[in-house]
Amino acid sequence: MNNLLQFTNDPYVKDTLRFLMTREVAHFQMFEAALETIQPNFPPGILQSDPRYSNLYFNMSSGNDFRGTWNEGPSTKLNEEFQFIEDPIEHVLQTNGLVDQEISGTDRTESTVKKLNKQMSKQRSEEINSSTSAGGQQWSDGFASNGIEQNGTSSKRKTNSRKS
Repeated sequence: MNNLLQFTNDPYVKDTLRFLMTREVAHFQMFEAALETIQPNFPPGILQSDPRYSNLYFNMSSGNDFRGTWNEGPSTKLNEEFQFIEDPIEHVLQTNGLVDQEISGTDRTESTVKKLNKQMSKQRSEEINSSTSAGGQQWSDGFASNGIEQNGTSSKRKTNSRKS
């Protein structure tokens, strides 16, 4: 977003870009804060990406076809070779709506993905089970939605007191 600001002098476009950039930062901070409240902390996903699609880059440009580390060479997380699809519409037609997409540019296979999914599921299940106490669970302390304080076995009605 920062780089887009240099391509316009229109104050309204600049304000819009700044707003969108700020909302992205705000969303990141909110999600990060929310995830920190979950203990054990929110783990990365268990299911692995489909090796047929994880390194496909569809050229959706209409004129300025830029190449860079985001669409060529090895990917940063899986070290897969990006597959640059020059003509996405033709590619989708040739691969039966991507149903017949072949795995390319990666050592991962359907078999290795299934094996890793099973391994990660077992590991995550053990982590969660070991960090979760036995017995009843609740999301928050304090008052239930009906205004009754949850205090072990006793309950008291919450009252709103205002000083005049």
